[in-house]
Amino acid sequence: MLLLSPYTLGCLLGVVTIAAVACVLRNLIGLLARQYLSPLRTLRSPPSPSFLFGNLREMYNQENTGLLFHWETEYGHAYAYKGFLGGYRLITTDFSAISHILAHSERFQKPDFVRENLAAMGAGLESVLTTEGDVHARQTPAFTSTHVKTLHPMFWAKATELLERWSQLANDQKGSNLTVDILPWLSKATLDVIGLAGFGYHFNALAGENDELANAYHLIFTTARKLALRTILETWIPLLRIFASLPLIRPRSETMDMARTHLTRIGLQLIEERKEAMIVEMSASDSHVSELPRQGRPRDLLSVLVQSNTASFASQRMTTPEVLCQISTFLVAGYETTSSALTWCLYALARNRSAQHHLRAALWTIPPESPTLDEDVAKLEYLDWVVRETLRVHAPVTWTMRVAMESDNIPVGRPFLDRWGRVRHGVRVSKGDIITVPIQAINKSRQIWGEDAQLFKPERWKNPPEHIRDLRGLWSNMLTFLDGSRGCIGYRFAIAEMKIFLYTLIRDLEFSVDEGMVIEKVFK
Repeated sequence: MLLLSPYTLGCLLGVVTIAAVACVLRNLIGLLARQYLSPLRTLRSPPSPSFLFGNLREMYNQENTGLLFHWETEYGHAYAYKGFLGGYRLITTDFSAISHILAHSERFQKPDFVRENLAAMGAGLESVLTTEGDVHARQTPAFTSTHVKTLHPMFWAKATELLERWSQLANDQKGSNLTVDILPWLSKATLDVIGLAGFGYHFNALAGENDELANAYHLIFTTARKLALRTILETWIPLLRIFASLPLIRPRSETMDMARTHLTRIGLQLIEERKEAMIVEMSASDSHVSELPRQGRPRDLLSVLVQSNTASFASQRMTTPEVLCQISTFLVAGYETTSSALTWCLYALARNRSAQHHLRAALWTIPPESPTLDEDVAKLEYLDWVVRETLRVHAPVTWTMRVAMESDNIPVGRPFLDRWGRVRHGVRVSKGDIITVPIQAINKSRQIWGEDAQLFKPERWKNPPEHIRDLRGLWSNMLTFLDGSRGCIGYRFAIAEMKIFLYTLIRDLEFSVDEGMVIEKVFK
């Protein structure tokens, strides 16, 4: 055994410390140099209140302050704000620029710190939310409108269960109005929906059951949110991960490890169940035994994913860890966003009683026992306007980010002035430059919708403005679901779920809100 003297150990420790500090300093100097040399420094920009965090704290509260509308008025439709350590970040509301960025996903990808945060929240680094390029392409299942229709019974069942629970609470109060915080209830309902429709799992959240998978996911998700800043710093300076993992600095979380173990165990069990069910189905098909046409059977998203993966060429198949990551992805993307959108929709309707009464009257034209109920609800004009207006004014995701993978000159539809007053016809970016796509600000653009763009007015969709065609968008020429290869693959699912819940709730219940109550969006 080799024994080292205290002096030798001290020298080695000193060398390691110096090397570590030198590595951190090299990363910091390289980061600062790249940020200082970025062509984005030539753009107009608001003053930065902090060198460390730049304008980030202001950005996190911008939905409640109207900050981006003020900045656009002051600095134009292409400008820069400050991020971490004073780095310049492009923000633009120019339609041509946004279309260019979203159409070229190979040039503009999610930044590492965004992917790391999504992965930490449970999606994993091998999920459709965090991968890029060819890997992302083979992970994207075809969630067609025909398939989503087979999931409608699950939407109806949970919407009806929520209505019954609220009705029972109202009856228990013996005729008085029921006051309820609807977000937790809608979160339970949409969690139940994504459990059943996503991977055939019964959370039974509306019934008040305590489920280990739901508990594990919530623990990972909330802990990751608390550690978001640390995750970002570790992405910028990778060496910090070594120090952060030391027992004295960041004790290992047995609770987190246990939560991840539960997610993995249950996820693998669900995948194996889908594989076994598929084998049984294929055997039944070979024996000509089938109660329903294959395309008409309710099939959860995981079943579609497993079947598609099995049918693919070997080179295009996902690994088991990749399939496992998609289960967490369904949870990350599939229920909090929908519950948030439904909550804001009911709030908007409670504030706009005329729109609520108009919607209820339209819903009453469709009887619940109609044999074409699904089609009638999907095509109901005023309901469609309400959903569109909700997702325009209250987009669940208000902004997204991209990083330039190479130098580029982003075209703009309208010239703009740089910080020296010179006219620019494009925005130059260098590799590594961060770009913010302000989804909500573009959805509320006065250039498209006029001076009342901030207001919730479903009737505006009767004759939408011509300018809306200038903006690419996966749905309704809006950026709510983005566009291009990174557009939201579950938008049909979300829209159908929203319409069915609204039909069920608005038809039988009337919603109001205390006029003195002010509700703000909170960035977590």
